[in-house]
Amino acid sequence: MQTKFSTYLIIASLTLLQACASTTSVGRATYDFGLAPAALAPSASTPNLKLAISLADISTPVVLEGNAMFYRLAYDNVQQLRPYAAQQWSMPPAQLLNTRIKAHIVAAGGTVVSVTDGVSDLPILKIELEEFSQVFSNATNNQAQLSFRASLVKKNKLIAQRNFNVSKAASSADAAGGARAMQLLTDEAITNMLAWLQSATNI
Repeated sequence: MQTKFSTYLIIASLTLLQACASTTSVGRATYDFGLAPAALAPSASTPNLKLAISLADISTPVVLEGNAMFYRLAYDNVQQLRPYAAQQWSMPPAQLLNTRIKAHIVAAGGTVVSVTDGVSDLPILKIELEEFSQVFSNATNNQAQLSFRASLVKKNKLIAQRNFNVSKAASSADAAGGARAMQLLTDEAITNMLAWLQSATNI
């Protein structure tokens, strides 16, 4: 009788462990900004984009150098960045932003190269990423938050500089909703940045 009871406990324990293991895997996901559109039509504010720039590596706070997806609770210490346990970006935020900027410029008819390509006489676009997170005002309402500073430099002289601080409400209170909102927000911010670059320079 004791042997049967012990066997039952072992089987029950193994079943519980398997259930816990499967539970931890549920919901795991990796997000990016999706496939780049084959053609991004220039907005009304950036018609006939004629832009040729060299894009420097985007600088970022140490905490954003990894692939973690971060969120903040505005109602419980908004200063604390909290990572999702089972969801992450496919690459660090700076790389996601870098890739998207290049896609927008090329699709809009401009030209962009990396600083490491060594192309001379092109203005250099430098971007400092400051915020890339999902902010919850309460348990259900939240928004993607993106903040960065863009500086255009040519021959060691600052041509123009502007801060971009934008947000967009997410459709759901989870990582999937935050990822989708961040992608839409980033596309809008890049479009606005290109309009600013076009109007601020004669290149």
